[in-house]
Amino acid sequence: MATFNPALSRTATPPPPNTSLIVYASIAVNLLIAIVCVILAANIFGIQESTAAGTPALEQLVRLGRPVIVFVGLIALVPAIIAVYSTFNLLRRQNAGRYSALILQFLGIVIAAVAMIHLWGVFQSFEVVVDGIVQNSLLLLGFAVAYALYWIGNKLGDRNPWSGRLTTAALALGTLTFIVIVFVVNILTAANSVLSAYGNPLTWVMTFLAIALMWLFIKLLRLGLYFGETQDQLVAWQGWMMLAPNIIGFLFFFAGPLLLSFYLSFTNSTVGRVPEFIGLQNYGDAIALEFQWKDDVEAPAQSVMSFGYTPLGELSLGERTLVVGAKDRLFWLSLRNTVLFCLLLVPLAVIPALFLALILNSHLPGVNIFRAIYFLPSVAAVVGTALIWRWLYHPTIGFINYAITQMVNGLNGIGFQLTDPQIEWLTGPGVVLYSMVLLSAWQVIGFNTVLFLAGLQGIPKDLYEASSIDGANRWQTLRFMTLPMLAPTTFFVVITTVITGLQVFNEPYALFPSRPIPENATTAVYYLYNQGFFRFNFGYASSIAWVLFALIFGMTLIQFRLQRSNAYEG
Repeated sequence: MATFNPALSRTATPPPPNTSLIVYASIAVNLLIAIVCVILAANIFGIQESTAAGTPALEQLVRLGRPVIVFVGLIALVPAIIAVYSTFNLLRRQNAGRYSALILQFLGIVIAAVAMIHLWGVFQSFEVVVDGIVQNSLLLLGFAVAYALYWIGNKLGDRNPWSGRLTTAALALGTLTFIVIVFVVNILTAANSVLSAYGNPLTWVMTFLAIALMWLFIKLLRLGLYFGETQDQLVAWQGWMMLAPNIIGFLFFFAGPLLLSFYLSFTNSTVGRVPEFIGLQNYGDAIALEFQWKDDVEAPAQSVMSFGYTPLGELSLGERTLVVGAKDRLFWLSLRNTVLFCLLLVPLAVIPALFLALILNSHLPGVNIFRAIYFLPSVAAVVGTALIWRWLYHPTIGFINYAITQMVNGLNGIGFQLTDPQIEWLTGPGVVLYSMVLLSAWQVIGFNTVLFLAGLQGIPKDLYEASSIDGANRWQTLRFMTLPMLAPTTFFVVITTVITGLQVFNEPYALFPSRPIPENATTAVYYLYNQGFFRFNFGYASSIAWVLFALIFGMTLIQFRLQRSNAYEG
């Protein structure tokens, strides 16, 4: 029997009659892109402080220094290189050239569409429309009522005469609501601004460019058979197309700022100064430590420190004392606070979440309601919850101290001699860190509970039946079956909780309204924020960010290394 090869049959199909036109049009677009990008890169390389005057974007670029200008110019050359590569492979009828041309055409469509929307004034009109919707938000109830009528009509069934009536009423109400909203929220005014934008010839150019590139993109996309595209390649580019919006957003809003911060970490960047390259000085100033011996116990620790170093702590070793100092004392304190915060957060946010998940997994009535209640703190706004917790932590009228006072009075009433501690949750040097941990654990427990509950529900029921037949009690079942089977979920929960703890910022920022906040509440990310946006030491703040990244990456890597290759052994 003859075999059938789909890939060979696809390549053997004759090309469409306009194939040459599409290919040569793609080559022409590639050459146009290459010329434009080369001219743009040349202009970027030639930017000087005098030529940038009067143009805010160019002035910002000049303030970032010459290396950034060169980097941006090199980025502008990338499409030109891709265009040349695509042209060469299109002439050779290679699929790589087709894919490269599709990428360039897709980016061209996006740029032309954004420029066209900007010329339409959609961004400004959108604000007007949103304000109109907010001011007339009650009109949106018409859509909710229409949907409810439509849902009820479908539930009644086709034989019920009210089914058609309710469906018709729902469609009529939804249409009427839409028409009223169109007139009320000034959508027609926004549409008029779009039409008036075509008085500008540039709007016509961008519209034609977007349509032409879209037409060429679709035509070239359908030439897979001509270029010998296999089924696997077809599926692959469709997947990449689905990921394209996320990839573009990642490149512009994450990768770009990330590279910029890495560059700034090696400079003395600050307000009103063009960054100068200073090498590893920022990193050295941040992590520099000094160890000195102090023979005189009564002498101050600062007396043995070199110039520029501040004591961090003292360690008594026999008759001598070892003094540890740092150039940036507050950075090391913030790092210590972050590590302690993380060590306290992990048990407080993981162990209770596991027990709550075990309880919710026991088929109690109303389990969905309890799951939603526990998950609410995870999605609640941090600022709002911090305001509530600040009230709870109040030393005189807060509910926490009130509850402690009532407990102490009750115990003293039966013979104990206890003193009411009157804890200063937000001002006591030894307590502020615990205040932040309690707030953070309260927020994270619900999320971890849902993760544990999903892991528990994924354990096969047959294993529990087998363990009960073998005579295992609840504790043995939990210890030797549930916890080992839950190891992958536990590993994920611990990893995410550790990363959350090392990146803590919202709690100290929202919980302590006065500035500066207590030293024991200053975390590494908050210290980074303070250096960058209050002291405007952008270079130093960037170096701290990368030190923190290295810490988080290292701890995560260690946890992955310690994780067993088989989570179910032992």
